[in-house]
Order: sequence, then C-alpha cells, then structure tokens
Amino acid sequence: MIRSIVKIAGIFIGFLIIAGISAYLTVSFVIKNEGTVVVPNLVGEDIVSALELLTNLGLNTKVKGNQYSSKIPKNSIVYQEPEPGDIIKKGRDIRVIISKGTRIVAMPNLTGLSLQSALLILEKNGLAEGIISKPYSRIINKDAIISQFPAPGSEVERGTKTDLLVSMGKRRAESVMPDLTGKYLEEAVLDIEKNKLEIGTINPVYQKDKPANIILDQNPPSGYYVLKHQRVDLRVNRKTMRHAADHNNELFRGALFTYKLPAGYLRQQIRLELRTFGMSCIIYDELMEPEREIWVIIPGSSASVVFLYKNDMLVETKIYD
Repeated sequence: MIRSIVKIAGIFIGFLIIAGISAYLTVSFVIKNEGTVVVPNLVGEDIVSALELLTNLGLNTKVKGNQYSSKIPKNSIVYQEPEPGDIIKKGRDIRVIISKGTRIVAMPNLTGLSLQSALLILEKNGLAEGIISKPYSRIINKDAIISQFPAPGSEVERGTKTDLLVSMGKRRAESVMPDLTGKYLEEAVLDIEKNKLEIGTINPVYQKDKPANIILDQNPPSGYYVLKHQRVDLRVNRKTMRHAADHNNELFRGALFTYKLPAGYLRQQIRLELRTFGMSCIIYDELMEPEREIWVIIPGSSASVVFLYKNDMLVETKIYD
C-alpha cells in the first residue's frame, strides 16, 4: 500500500516538474520571439493589398522594380525577398518586384474615340503615343480618331508607338465649287457671290466659235471643295480692244465708265468695284440722288472689270481690255 502511494506521489511530482519546464520554455520562446513575424506569401497579390498586409505586420515595403510576366497580372507581385515563411524582426524591409503584365498585347480599337480617351487607353495598355496627324473631315467629328497604326487587334509589344489620324472636323464654311463654264460673266459673278466666294483675276481669251462674255474656264474647277472668301479666277470669251488698237497702231490710254441713276424719289446706294492687276478696290460707294451721273476713268494698262452694285445687288458688269 505504501509502495503504491510512493509511486503515485513520484508520478505526480514528475508531472509537476515537466509542466514547470514546459511553461518555462514556452514563456522564454514568447519573450524571445516577441519582436518577430512570419513573412507572408505576396506573389500574385496586387500591390495595394500587399502594402496593406505588410503595414499591418509592421514590415516595410520596398519596390525593387518591375518586369513583364505572362502569368502574374499587371500591378501584382512577381517576386519577394525574404521568401514566404521566413521569420524576421518587425521593421524589416520586404523587397518586391511588380508585374508589368504580358509583354504582348492586342492593339485596342481607338477609331471613333476622342483623342484624350485614346491616349488614356494607350497608357493603360502600356502603349505609347506616336505621330498624330490632323486632317479635315466632312464625316468624322472634330477631335475623333479617324484611323490608327498599328491596326486594331494586331499583337504588339508594350511600349509600341501608335500613330493616330485625328479629325479636325469640317473646314469652316466649306462648299462645293459651282460650274461656271458656259455662263455669262454677270451670271458667274452672281454665283460666286451667292457662294460667299470672291472674284479673282478675269482674263479675256477670244474664241470666235463661242458667244462673247461667257466663261471658258475657271479656277478652282467645279466640284472642288472651297473655303469662304476663296478667290475664283475666270477666263472670259472676249475679243480684246488692245489687239485692235495695236492693229490700227493706236495707243490705248484707258476708258470711261459712266452710269446715271434713273429718275425717281428715293436715293440709292451705289457701289463701284474695280478689279485690275489681280486686285480689287472700291472706287465709289455712296447714296446717289435720282438722275445723278457718275464718270470713272478705267486704267488701260491691264484688263479691268467694273462691277456696279445698286443697294448691294449686282446690276451691271463691264470688261475693259
């Protein structure tokens, strides 16, 4: 009986000794490892989540660089040091490399987008801005992408420069040049003014098989797109008086243009425009009394055309050559 009691007491005392040693070792381990932490696995984690996790563990994040990866998404961790599972002290640096995504990407379709949106998409895909050309377009809205190179869907490396053709929209006051050939000069001038164009040079060229004072040729040609106030040059079928003067050995010194306002009660706004030497000038612009007459000397050293406007309406055209 006594032996049994002694045996039980010995076992109990041994247990107490073992428990004490275990408790001591546990406390010592905790005290010893109080400032350490186990490094987590960051590979594949996006950089924002990784930064938050390491901050909560009392570790610092140090980005060593970035590299392309066909497996790890862009802006996620490709590599870390120290490795996952290592025990390190708090306050240590965890060095990471961030993924730039895959090196090869499909070229996005930018046509129809605004230039600003297209540039943002290029940047997002790791592509660069190339040559930007800006033509006018009657179809594509201003600042929209007309076309691009490389073409949409083609596989390119990140960093590839993309050339863009960007619309400037329609030309201001663009219109189609009317066909003036075969019309009389007065009709042609009215058409030019109606289309908000300006009269350029008027050159007489004689063709005996065609009526006098009709338009033989024009520049710009019919069908071309022209801008507001663009000059239109005309070739008019007319026999020059200068040739006749040379034939008769006479010196051509000029001509006289006269106009008399018809009888009436109201004054009329009369404007005379002279086109000579390829230039245009207003030689008379006043309110005229009824039955008043004006006389203007037209220079004879170059082909000239006088345009008479009554209340801003063209009423007479006369060529002096």
